[in-house]
Amino acid sequence: MTEIKWTVKKFADLSNLELFEIARLRIEVFVTEQKITEPELDDVDLTAYHVFGTAPDGTIVAVSRFFFEDGKLLVGRVAVKESYRREHLGSKMMGALEEYVKDNQLTDAIYLHAQLYIKDFYANLGYEVAGPVFYEAGIDHVMMKKEV
Repeated sequence: MTEIKWTVKKFADLSNLELFEIARLRIEVFVTEQKITEPELDDVDLTAYHVFGTAPDGTIVAVSRFFFEDGKLLVGRVAVKESYRREHLGSKMMGALEEYVKDNQLTDAIYLHAQLYIKDFYANLGYEVAGPVFYEAGIDHVMMKKEV
C-alpha cells in the first residue's frame, strides 16, 4: 500500500500545481474514462473545499470536493487514479473528508450524488439512500446521506 498524504484546501489556497493535478485527474476519470460531456470544471470549484491525496512522488492520485448548497454539505467529483484503485483510497479519502467536516464542525450530515453503480461503496461507508434515482450528466445517480 502506498502512503498517501490527505489534504483539504479551499480553492483560493490551492497552488497552481495542485489545481492542475486535480483538474487533470478529474478529466482523466470523468471525461476520458466515463465519457461525460458536461464541463468538468465549474463555478462550484471556486467556493468548494478540495480534498486530495498525494503519493510520495508528489502526484495527486485521489480527489473530491465538498460545498454547501441549499444549506446542505454536498460531496462530489470523487475520483481515484486508475492505477491506485485497488488501494482503498476512495474509502480513505471519504474518511479524511468526514474527519475534516467533524473537526471543523461544518455540519451534522453529509450528502452526495452517488453514481448508481457505486451506491454500495457509499453504503459500506455508512451512507443511506435519501431520495429516488435521478439522471445527472447522462448517468443514473441517487442522493445519499450520512450523519456525522
